[in-house]
Amino acid sequence: MTETATLRARLRALETAKYALLAGEAVASVSHDGKSVSYSRGDLAAINAGIAEIKAQLGMGRRRAVGVRFG
Repeated sequence: MTETATLRARLRALETAKYALLAGEAVASVSHDGKSVSYSRGDLAAINAGIAEIKAQLGMGRRRAVGVRFG
Protein backbone atom coordinates (compact mmCIF):
# COMPACT_ATOMS: atom_id res chain seq x y z
CA MET A 1 0.00 0.00 0.00
CA THR A 2 1.38 3.43 -0.87
CA GLU A 3 1.92 6.05 1.79
CA THR A 4 -1.02 8.08 0.49
CA ALA A 5 -3.30 5.05 0.55
CA THR A 6 -2.14 4.22 4.07
CA LEU A 7 -2.82 7.78 5.27
CA ARG A 8 -6.26 7.76 3.66
CA ALA A 9 -7.09 4.43 5.33
CA ARG A 10 -6.00 5.80 8.73
CA LEU A 11 -8.04 8.95 8.11
CA ARG A 12 -11.17 6.92 7.31
CA ALA A 13 -10.67 4.82 10.45
CA LEU A 14 -10.27 7.87 12.70
CA GLU A 15 -13.27 9.61 11.15
CA THR A 16 -15.36 6.46 11.62
CA ALA A 17 -14.31 6.28 15.29
CA LYS A 18 -15.12 9.97 15.77
CA TYR A 19 -18.61 9.64 14.33
CA ALA A 20 -19.27 6.46 16.35
CA LEU A 21 -18.38 8.29 19.57
CA LEU A 22 -20.47 11.30 18.60
CA ALA A 23 -23.37 8.96 17.86
CA GLY A 24 -23.27 7.73 21.44
CA GLU A 25 -21.06 4.66 21.46
CA ALA A 26 -19.06 4.38 24.69
CA VAL A 27 -15.92 3.05 23.01
CA ALA A 28 -14.78 3.04 19.38
CA SER A 29 -11.88 0.92 18.16
CA VAL A 30 -9.59 1.63 15.24
CA SER A 31 -7.51 -1.10 13.63
CA HIS A 32 -4.80 -0.60 11.06
CA ASP A 33 -1.77 -2.67 10.06
CA GLY A 34 -2.49 -5.23 12.75
CA LYS A 35 -2.64 -2.63 15.51
CA SER A 36 -5.79 -1.70 17.39
CA VAL A 37 -6.55 1.39 19.47
CA SER A 38 -9.71 2.04 21.46
CA TYR A 39 -11.02 5.55 22.03
CA SER A 40 -13.61 6.85 24.46
CA ARG A 41 -15.56 10.08 24.24
CA GLY A 42 -12.85 11.80 26.31
CA ASP A 43 -10.39 11.10 23.48
CA LEU A 44 -12.20 13.25 20.89
CA ALA A 45 -9.48 15.92 21.08
CA ALA A 46 -6.83 13.30 20.26
CA ILE A 47 -8.93 11.97 17.39
CA ASN A 48 -9.44 15.48 16.00
CA ALA A 49 -5.71 16.16 16.27
CA GLY A 50 -4.93 12.91 14.44
CA ILE A 51 -7.42 13.75 11.70
CA ALA A 52 -5.95 17.24 11.29
CA GLU A 53 -2.40 15.85 11.15
CA ILE A 54 -3.26 13.30 8.47
CA LYS A 55 -5.19 15.88 6.44
CA ALA A 56 -2.17 18.20 6.59
CA GLN A 57 0.09 15.39 5.37
CA LEU A 58 -2.30 14.74 2.50
CA GLY A 59 -2.52 18.44 1.63
CA MET A 60 -6.16 18.58 2.67
CA GLY A 61 -5.76 21.49 5.07
CA ARG A 62 -8.34 24.16 5.54
CA ARG A 63 -8.85 26.43 2.61
CA ARG A 64 -9.31 30.10 3.13
CA ALA A 65 -12.05 31.97 1.39
CA VAL A 66 -10.86 34.35 -1.27
CA GLY A 67 -11.98 37.90 -0.61
CA VAL A 68 -13.24 40.02 -3.45
CA ARG A 69 -13.30 43.79 -3.28
CA PHE A 70 -14.95 46.11 -5.72
CA GLY A 71 -13.89 49.72 -6.16
